[in-house]
Amino acid sequence: MASMGAELRVRVEPIEMSFPFDYSESIEKAQRAGGPLVVLGGDGTIHHAAKALLEKGCPVPLAALPGGSGNGLARGFRTPENPIGALENLLSGREMMMDVGRLDGEPFFNVAGCGFEGDLAHEFDSSSGKRGFFSYAKIALKLWRSSEPLNARWEAVGLAPKEPRTGLEKLKAAWHGPSPDFPSSVWSLCFANLPQYGYGLCIAPGADPTDGGIQWAALAKPGLFDFVAELPQLFRENGRTKLRREGQIKKATVRFDCFVNWQMDGEPAQPRDRAEIAIEPRAFRMMVIRGCPWL
Repeated sequence: MASMGAELRVRVEPIEMSFPFDYSESIEKAQRAGGPLVVLGGDGTIHHAAKALLEKGCPVPLAALPGGSGNGLARGFRTPENPIGALENLLSGREMMMDVGRLDGEPFFNVAGCGFEGDLAHEFDSSSGKRGFFSYAKIALKLWRSSEPLNARWEAVGLAPKEPRTGLEKLKAAWHGPSPDFPSSVWSLCFANLPQYGYGLCIAPGADPTDGGIQWAALAKPGLFDFVAELPQLFRENGRTKLRREGQIKKATVRFDCFVNWQMDGEPAQPRDRAEIAIEPRAFRMMVIRGCPWL
């Protein structure tokens, strides 16, 4: 943030943070200054800051600056990737009330999931190599070779579909078709509040952080041919691929035959063989740029 201009330096007081994260003092300072709490970091850092704000009743909104490798939450909100540009746009942006996901009561703000992606989060967290896309891809390739689908049993309440009002909405509804049945076999399963994991990978294009629901997305294990024919579609905002199935829920309980690894906002979460997913509608204050699609 060395290139921060004089106008921004007057408005922002930098505070260096390290693990274990304690945002109490920063939140109090942001509250006295009229907010928001500006946080520079990756999805894990943003997760901890958002959780701290939620526990204190969201006295100020969160302004998330992309400073990690994946930056799934910031990218999902269309926040500029350059931190200075992101800061300028967010400080002149607007506040939005967004939904909060819950995994067995614990909050997540972007995406939570299990199977391949849960194993990937645990392996990446324990690796001693450099961070970044290529390290992530190397670990993912190793796990792809060994990982197998899981048997899943669902008890779920779906979100009532919105009645299309405009011609464009009717075309989109016809294009997507009816919601698929809940899959009984999943290789990677996520519950998404926003469309992407990070790195531009759009796992749940239908996710909307303001609709009072959670988008589930299940991936089938790709074969060698799929790396060329199907996987690139996951990096396109409206890409369609046979590997992905998705739909919406208000809440769900999912059971597996064994304990499986989970991740929340890219951070490794406790393994479990049963998980309850719920949504807390419009429970979190978020600063977004004026070009955010959900304003």
